[in-house]
Amino acid sequence: MAHPELLLPLPEVQDPVERFLSVVKFYLSETFTCYWDFPDHTRGYYISEQTSHHPPKSSYFYMAPEHGIRIDGALKPHSKFLGNSAASMMEGVAILRFMDIGKTRGGEK
Repeated sequence: MAHPELLLPLPEVQDPVERFLSVVKFYLSETFTCYWDFPDHTRGYYISEQTSHHPPKSSYFYMAPEHGIRIDGALKPHSKFLGNSAASMMEGVAILRFMDIGKTRGGEK
């Protein structure tokens, strides 16, 4: 059980549809969250979720709000077996945004 705390409020949910959706959320929840404390007393936040099992794929989000940095991305690992060896490769995309750039000139660039 990855997140048993998601079950705690369910006995109080009266609507059966909402309760069902909450159970599904618990069942499907494969998320990882963390944060970093930086030397300047700000934080960076990271959230990732396995969004597909077959093929495996993870999506992630990172943000350091006080520094105006945001990264959105997805990773898709795959393996190759080559006779006596195996290799693991990562495919994916990452979009890095500097949120404060371009604000005075009509938006993000």
